[in-house]
Parts: sequence; C-alpha cells; structure tokens
Amino acid sequence: MQPLLGRYRVTTVAISKDSVDDAREHRARDGLSFAVLSDPELRVIEKYGLVHRNGFEFVTRFVLGFALGYPIGFKRMAIPTTLLIDEQGVICWIDQAEDYRLRGDAGRIEQALRDVWGWHGVE
Repeated sequence: MQPLLGRYRVTTVAISKDSVDDAREHRARDGLSFAVLSDPELRVIEKYGLVHRNGFEFVTRFVLGFALGYPIGFKRMAIPTTLLIDEQGVICWIDQAEDYRLRGDAGRIEQALRDVWGWHGVE
C-alpha cells in the first residue's frame, strides 16, 4: 500500500491502542515505514468516534493441547478505520470494513483519492 500512497504524496500515520513498546515491536516486525502512534487510553481514537465499547475480552486456556477461549467481560477497542484527512485537518473520506480483521483496501483508497481530490498520482 505504501507505494500507492507515495504516488499520491499521502502521509500515512497509524494510531494503535498498543503501548509504545508494543507499537514499536509491531512496526519493526511488520517492516512498516510509517509512524505508528500509541494511544493505549484511546483518547485520540475516541475523538474520532472510532471506539467499539462492547468488544469481548477473552482469556485463553490450553486443555489437552487445544486453545480454548472464553469471554470474561467487555473491553473498549479501536475500530479499524481508514481516514483521508486534508491539510486543514478535515476528514474527507472514511472507510471501515465489515470485518474488523480486514484493513483498508488499496483499490478503494485509490478511488477515494481520485474522487475526493481528483488526483491521479505523481509520475
């Protein structure tokens, strides 16, 4: 996705509920070239209205070698979302997948860049 966004001169920033150390490890593990900001208290994520309040909190136990997860309550979690924000800080486009395990689709993001700003990328 980074080559696509580079063509459009888009700056990518991820905001994660992870701690600073976990966000750093995630960035290194996945070879991410963009900033991953830590927001463990969900303060910034909350300001964008992207908090799911009723996510199940699971505990996993191994029984006879099988992982069994069972819910122990609810927790707040970030809703995976892609935002296109212009230079004035105005949100111009929002994308949320139906499945929280999926992230932004490159084709939809490129179409949004064209639709919102009329961009066709930099050669």
